Amino acid sequence: MYRWIQPETSRYYHAHLVEDLFGDWTLVACWGSLDTRKNRVRKTGVPSYEAGMARIKAIDRRRRLDGYRLVQESTNPQDA
Repeated sequence: MYRWIQPETSRYYHAHLVEDLFGDWTLVACWGSLDTRKNRVRKTGVPSYEAGMARIKAIDRRRRLDGYRLVQESTNPQDA
């Protein structure tokens, strides 16, 4: 699981890969406010673990450009 926070705006973003029983991979992204319970979730199918990690790296670049900082990083799919 990857977790970013934006302290100035009290926002967060989570992203992690989930493998189902059939071996398919899904990228699950959650984002919202640290101060309220309002949030959003998006699930996106990805063709492989490597493709999912490439998407997470792209998310990381975008979050950092928006002022977020990475506070948790795990590349082990079982940690999700």
